[in-house]
This record gives sequence, structure tokens and C-alpha cells, in this order.
Amino acid sequence: MLVAQFIKPGNLSIVDYPIRKLNDDELLIEISACGVCGTDFHIYKGDAPASFPIIPGHEYSGVIADKGASATEFNIEDHVAIDPNIYCGYCNECRNGRVNFCENHKALGVTLNGGFAEYSIAPSKQAYLLPKDFPLSDAAFAEPLSCCIRGIDRAEIKCGDNVVIVGGGTIGLLMLQLAKLRGAAVVALIEPITSKQNVALNLGANFVLAPDDSVSINNLIELTHGGFDVVLECVGSKDAVEQSNRLIRRGGTLVIFGLADKSSYINLNLFDIFRKEISIKTSFLNPFTFQRAINLLASGRINVRAIQPKQYTIQDIKKVFNSNSSSDVIKYQIINKKKEAR
Repeated sequence: MLVAQFIKPGNLSIVDYPIRKLNDDELLIEISACGVCGTDFHIYKGDAPASFPIIPGHEYSGVIADKGASATEFNIEDHVAIDPNIYCGYCNECRNGRVNFCENHKALGVTLNGGFAEYSIAPSKQAYLLPKDFPLSDAAFAEPLSCCIRGIDRAEIKCGDNVVIVGGGTIGLLMLQLAKLRGAAVVALIEPITSKQNVALNLGANFVLAPDDSVSINNLIELTHGGFDVVLECVGSKDAVEQSNRLIRRGGTLVIFGLADKSSYINLNLFDIFRKEISIKTSFLNPFTFQRAINLLASGRINVRAIQPKQYTIQDIKKVFNSNSSSDVIKYQIINKKKEAR
């Protein structure tokens, strides 16, 4: 099978890779679509941990081509989305319900071969059944949406809250929709790229602002009586986090969701944090949220079509990793023409 493989940071190769024999509890997935995540770019640049060489890609969906003897809950030709995060279930963290901190955590596309390939082998417990008529390219959003659901749960948005999202990429646009579903009264988005601002408006954002538009941002803080109840940071940069902190009202909550590189630090005024009594939270992985993501996608409550992913085949994947980071492309997907996303 044809795969894209990170040999080491900065070294991406397209290679012919053998398909091994399945274990009894495994599925062979003919991949239809695999989203390219910010984490993949961090891995490629050496800013995030991974096992090299690795077939990356952890946001994928496809069709079951073969199955092991004990994978009886699935049938050949079933459509599935894959949760890449594999927890051991027996370490201290798992036994205390904190599976996202599993001491033996493995992840398809990070420590195990993933979805930038024609086929992927995954444990059957990681597969989630999809309606046969649900587009597989849309289903590839299940993994990022499941992570966003975790972030929204951490934010504890209440009906009538004012919410601002910093960053209008895939994550920010999913967070926007989830915040509205939670009953936020006002949802604002801060994003510099006009095309992403327009998508946010079409998805129901009440306000969109550029991060350097200090006058409009100050006016919005006044409009919300001193700041936002909840701020969702979805960029992963020092500037974004520090701006997010300035947007919170007294007693508000900041959720730092964006993945920053390992060398990033922020400056916070400790007296200001103390005086405002703000809560600062982070969100890591997607514990027990994947089925909820499938439910929201299948029901149509979350619109991923508006994000309009730009699709490439495995043969052209280098164009993605050589792309301009300031591009107005919101999402890239790698598709398999043999099982084209439909």
C-alpha cells in the first residue's frame, strides 16, 4: 500500500509499505479521508513528540476491508471513524477515570502508524460505526470535534454566557458551533484572515474581529460589561494566550486549547489574576467524547461542510507540509482515490 511516512522531523517520504497480518482484535480500514491536524505539522517540525519513523494522521474514517476473528461487532464494508487514542485501562490514571493521562497511552498517527495511507490497522475498540449514507470526508472531523467537546465541557458554558473564541481555524469554528449549542448569548471570534471571519459569520458568530483591532475589541469588552464569561484560546501561541487573558471578565474562565511548541512561555500578571479571580484551564485529548462527536455529526447539529477542506491525495501530500502557514485554507484532508470520500 502507498503511505506517507515521517522518517524524522522535516523528512517526509511517500513509500510502498506492506500490510501485516491482523491480530484477532484488529480491523483493516480502507481509508477514505484523513484530516491534517496542527499536531501533524508540529510533529513534522519536531515540536511535538512522536515515534519515528511513523505514518502520521490521526483524524480518519473509512470502510472495513478485513477484520480479526474476535472483532465480531463489525462487518466487512461497515463505515467507521477511528478514535486514535488508546488507553491501557489498568494504570493508576486509567483506574481513577483520568484516561487521557494514561501512563501507557498510545496514539494512531503519533506512536503507532496512522491514517496518511491507503489502509490502516486499528484495534476494533477504536472504531465507531457510522451511518452508511454519512459522507466519510465529514466523518473525518469526528476526532477534532471530540477534542473540542472535551474543551467545551471544561469551559462549563452556561445558557446566557458571553463567549469569545481566539482563532478561527478548524478548532475555533467547531468551538463556535458548540458554544452556540450550549446556549451562549454572544459568541465572538477573533481571527486575522478575512475568509475565516466570513465562515464564522455564516456559522452564526455575533461578532468577528481582527486580533490587532484594539478599538473594536475594547468596545466589545465594554458591550459585555467588562469582558467575557468564557474565553476559548484555539491558536497555541504566546500572543493568543496573553490576549485571551485580557478578554476575561472578573470571575471568568479561560480554556487554553491550542497546541503550542515546547519552547513557548507566557507572561501573566499574578496580581491581576488574583484580583479578577479567573479560572485558567487546559484541555487534553478526548476522554469519553468520541461517540458524542459522532452523534452531533450524524444529526447535522455540527456543520463541517462550511469548513470546506482542501483535499490532496497521498502522492501530493508534500504540498500540504510545504504550504504557507498563513494560508487561508482552513483544513487539509488526505483522501484515497480508491475509496474516495463520499
